[in-house]
Amino acid sequence: MAATVDAPRRRNEKSRQAIVTATRELLLLRGFDKLTIEAVATRAGVGKQTIYRWWPSRHALAADVILADADRILRPVPATADVEADLCAWAVELAAALTTVRGNAMLRFLTIAGIEHPETGQRLRAGFSTPLRDAVRARLRSHGYGEAVAADATDAIVGGIVQAVLTEGREFPTDRGASITRTVLAGLTAR
Repeated sequence: MAATVDAPRRRNEKSRQAIVTATRELLLLRGFDKLTIEAVATRAGVGKQTIYRWWPSRHALAADVILADADRILRPVPATADVEADLCAWAVELAAALTTVRGNAMLRFLTIAGIEHPETGQRLRAGFSTPLRDAVRARLRSHGYGEAVAADATDAIVGGIVQAVLTEGREFPTDRGASITRTVLAGLTAR
């Protein structure tokens, strides 16, 4: 009897995973603008109603897929005696992650979704942007910078890298992440 209870769950999970995989592949191939529920259903081998059983919209589906990949980019900032070296190493890793095919697609989607669909943008900020910024701000605070200085420096470091990657795309040289970080840190005064 237990086999009949477990079989639908396995089938549902298999369908759900096929949907996630199809969405990830289509986002990379076509981008968010050309992502459709019909295309995802076809690629995943499921009906559209199966997709809508788990996700109310294309935005929600794409957001879940993007957030599942966010852990590849969200990394804590190392905490050694050298805050500049720690932040520079982290910045280079961030730039490297955002200039991969997958990372760059994720960044573009985060930007577009935040503008076009406020609810999805809010979820993406909470699951990606906020933790990213919190990691840098916490490292600066642990080094003795005041909250306002740490917040401003975080915006300059993260924003400088993200904006440059959005502008230059995958051609952004990852070592510029360290250069941006050093430039910001050089202008700080501990409070």
